[in-house]
Amino acid sequence: MKGLISVLDNFLKIALLIIGTSMLIVVLWQVVGRYALQAPSSVTEELARFLLIWLGMLGAVYTFRNRMHVCIDVFVTTLEQGERITAEVLAMLVSLVFAVVILIFGGFQLVELTRDLEQTSAALGIQMFQVYLVLPLSGILISIYAVNHIVNILWTNDRKGEEAALSQKDPDEGQ
Repeated sequence: MKGLISVLDNFLKIALLIIGTSMLIVVLWQVVGRYALQAPSSVTEELARFLLIWLGMLGAVYTFRNRMHVCIDVFVTTLEQGERITAEVLAMLVSLVFAVVILIFGGFQLVELTRDLEQTSAALGIQMFQVYLVLPLSGILISIYAVNHIVNILWTNDRKGEEAALSQKDPDEGQ
């Protein structure tokens, strides 16, 4: 699992870097074209919008992966260790269900619908289902990361329990 997570982490970093840099260049060209050349381009506006969608969705995956998302942990910090583990696993399970139902299932339905209707963007002329592919893609990535988080939470705390049990074991008990 660690190998898959490492590959996904690298893919995500590179994709976000490319999309962010592309967006910077496109928006910069849009500003130059509009104000310096007095010739605004509708292509750059549409491309910037689509890049922002991809950046936002993949950025949400990156944020979820690194547990940098907004959370209110006032109640969780007051819980005992076992209850805290349960709350963390429950939060990851809710995130997993959301990713599967809304992002993957709903995202694929949206992709299918726009592909069947053959919707194209006005300025770029690209198929809209290609823009919406980021929904199921981000859902799949969030699902993988959620399962990884759950495994890590349970594994780490299971190991801590084993270590605590071994440290509390009476040394004279084995003789």
